[in-house]
Amino acid sequence: MSARQKPKRTKRYNPNRIRVRLPVTGLLNDFGLVLHTALNAAALGYFSKLQYDRIGQAINCIYGALVLKPPKDAAVLTVIEGAMRAMNEAGRRGDASGIWALRGTEQAALLAGIHKAEEQLPKMDVMTLYESMQRLKAMPPGAMNVPAQQYFERVAA
Repeated sequence: MSARQKPKRTKRYNPNRIRVRLPVTGLLNDFGLVLHTALNAAALGYFSKLQYDRIGQAINCIYGALVLKPPKDAAVLTVIEGAMRAMNEAGRRGDASGIWALRGTEQAALLAGIHKAEEQLPKMDVMTLYESMQRLKAMPPGAMNVPAQQYFERVAA
């Protein structure tokens, strides 16, 4: 008996199909450290504009990356948007009164958003996070008053 020969492969090599995913283990620790220390400071009564800005930068970066490459579970974006709304409310109150504090409901919404963001970080691509960070840095001065949800939805469209 003679062995059958396999037909020759005719599919062309396309390097665009190969996508390298870098693990984000270090980023997971960095984002978690920033978010949890600021949230713990708020729970202990040591919340300030500095912690507010750190939380805002981290959440906006993660949210932007999730808008650029949406997750399979749409509830992730909803929970993170809820955390962003709570932070916006605390920011308005802090700007008006000069007292920076998070209420209990705002802390709960923020904690839920942090947990959802931490669940998604291992599944995310480093380049998408980097692109999100660069888009936030390149925001025009007039766009700073626009919520991140609206900014990234306009950019992604």
